Amino acid sequence: WFNIYNQTNKFGYKLERYIPDGYYYSIVDPYLTNVMASYVMDDKNLYDLYFPEANKPKTIVHKINGIFLDDNYNIISENEAVNKCIQYNVIIKPSVATVQGKGIVAWKKDNDIEELKKALRSTDNLVIQEFIEQHKILADFCNSCVNTMRLVTILWKGEVHLTSSVLIMGGANAKTNHLHGGGIVCGILPTGQLQNMAFDGKLNCYEKHPNGQVFSEITIPNFYKCVELVKKLTPRLANVSRILNWDLTLDKNGEPVLIEVKITWGGTVQIAGGPALGELTEEILTSIAQQNK
Repeated sequence: WFNIYNQTNKFGYKLERYIPDGYYYSIVDPYLTNVMASYVMDDKNLYDLYFPEANKPKTIVHKINGIFLDDNYNIISENEAVNKCIQYNVIIKPSVATVQGKGIVAWKKDNDIEELKKALRSTDNLVIQEFIEQHKILADFCNSCVNTMRLVTILWKGEVHLTSSVLIMGGANAKTNHLHGGGIVCGILPTGQLQNMAFDGKLNCYEKHPNGQVFSEITIPNFYKCVELVKKLTPRLANVSRILNWDLTLDKNGEPVLIEVKITWGGTVQIAGGPALGELTEEILTSIAQQNK
């Protein structure tokens, strides 16, 4: 891990603040998170209840423990769920225990209805949402998948801190922006401007996206609104976790759209965003050490 972060630390961060991934996931994350409680709370089907005022992709249908529900959590039949979905281009994704975008299905109105039914029967816990039209600046990187900002917040001693911010993009014509699927990650400065270098999952370094955009010339519109949103929402999950990994995009008008929040085992993408705990590194690690004496 020293070699990895020594290689990718092009931005002047303190190298001693980087957290080895094994230590982060086995020690730091469980210290800041009630892992068992997170298994219950970490459900995308509950976002409409947790964050009702936040701008999110429109929910068409919920499927919870094998039961279909409408967008107001009223029980409906499978046929009613199908009839609701066929009115939209939809994304069907598992609502719990999601990893690297596995199980996500995109279905468009001109596709075969049998394919839709198969996707709706694929697992017992799904959330079905309308496609979103992302902002042109993000779509220009890759318009075949949703490009997202990963914002890491830490609730520490009564204050919410933003410790890391990155933009995770799909490569050319990618179906997903995940690093293990060819995605590219670039750090975001407090102004919303992108860092001058980005990395893929194999640590290859880029000064511009494969589609031609020079990273240092791009500024995320309304980035301050994204920061304000996640800081506002963070305390709502304080009983479960003090560190949260938020994924957001921007709609066509440049307004923040909440895609998901990873309550535990959220990737902090230190290769581009710098140390996961930021300025709180020493204080949090000291607290962990004192607890473990």
